[in-house]
Amino acid sequence: MAYDSPLFQSSLELFGHAIEHFNWGTERDRKFVILHLANAVELIFKDLLLDLGESIYKNPKETITVTGSIKTLTEEKGIQIPNLNKLELLIDERNSLQHRYGFPNELTTIFYMEAVYNFFNEFLKENYDLEIDKILEDFVSPDDLASFQLRQAVTTNELDKLIKLARIHPVGALLSAYTYLEKQLNEIRSIINDSVRGRLDEVDRHTRFRIMRLTNPDFLPRLFDEYGVEIERENKRKLFELRKIRNVTAHGREEPNEKIVIDLIKFIKGLEPKISELKSKVKEDPLVLFEKNGEEEE
Repeated sequence: MAYDSPLFQSSLELFGHAIEHFNWGTERDRKFVILHLANAVELIFKDLLLDLGESIYKNPKETITVTGSIKTLTEEKGIQIPNLNKLELLIDERNSLQHRYGFPNELTTIFYMEAVYNFFNEFLKENYDLEIDKILEDFVSPDDLASFQLRQAVTTNELDKLIKLARIHPVGALLSAYTYLEKQLNEIRSIINDSVRGRLDEVDRHTRFRIMRLTNPDFLPRLFDEYGVEIERENKRKLFELRKIRNVTAHGREEPNEKIVIDLIKFIKGLEPKISELKSKVKEDPLVLFEKNGEEEE
């Protein structure tokens, strides 16, 4: 296929630039992530149309729109487009950003980055017989590619990968470590929600809000207290410090240095036994927050 075509090259260059901005993670960078991702998707669609013998021009001076490209590929050529619904949202997001002042939030950027990465992963295999991770080696620097691939920490041992990442991109490492912590608390929230699912009529709005609030990293010290998991006062202070540094970083107001980020990642890793203890206690009695709310009302 047309690996060396200008449109293919431009598409993957834009995806590579999106990865660089994604790694840097500031508020302004997040805007460029969205713009580059949408443009990368649009160009790869047009490149495939050329490969299939279709013109991408609707008149001598103007190419077809991304919507027109999608319609031709799906309706006339029978091409399956992975994550199409999310890509359509991405294109709308790109169009909005081009006509107003503002910046997407962190979660929005992560959502679209994952959607586009998964799209390229399947789309290139199916239509170009290419592997996205291998192709990216030609369009992203080794450090940036390593940073991007290190971001997803699934187990506590994988936090060590983020320590390596912190030496290259402290911001990306910090945000990924915080995301790891959020995933642990989301698991706890799921245990609680699954337990009260059959009693939804009994769980009032205040209790639901309380469960959601206390399973947020900002309120982790309180959640430890609710379940009788003892942690040192110094660790409670560090949790507050972690939240503060993460928030100013996510909003692009400050960028922590390598040492600060590595210390915070090591702190999260050291906190893992307490989080495991908390999960065990939640599994034993997932309705503690529900029951304590009832006691407060009495």
